[in-house]
Amino acid sequence: MSLIDHQIHQLSASARKRLEKDEIDLTARRAELVAEQGSETGGDLVDQASFATQQIEIESIDRRLSRIRELLSATTVATDAPEDTVAVGSVVTLRFDDGSTETYQVGLIEEQVDDVVALTPTSPLGRALLGQKVGDKVTYAAPVGELTVEIVKVAGR
Repeated sequence: MSLIDHQIHQLSASARKRLEKDEIDLTARRAELVAEQGSETGGDLVDQASFATQQIEIESIDRRLSRIRELLSATTVATDAPEDTVAVGSVVTLRFDDGSTETYQVGLIEEQVDDVVALTPTSPLGRALLGQKVGDKVTYAAPVGELTVEIVKVAGR
């Protein structure tokens, strides 16, 4: 497995920590909902609606927990890369051919922090950026054809 292939299956330490906390919080919330369902004794429409709403939330929590557990078992923690090198978890600012700039966080959607858009390492641009440095120009295959971007800034994870 190449270094790039290995990075595709990594999370930054901060993303892994957030996922582990989410798993704990969601597990606790699920237990609360199940306990509430078991304590309801009425049979009126309000109780039935409440039960149905709780069941929908439990199912949503179960799906999210499944995804979190899958990620935690299938990914490793990204190792530190040199400060100016793009790696999983890096926040990278790119300059496009038209002069515009965009900032992305490289990694799975779980890497995304605040309003910075996640750029998955399996996407053509994400794959092309991994291992590159500030000042490098990277060409990648986009739906409209090949595009080139320049790496303007790389911030740590």
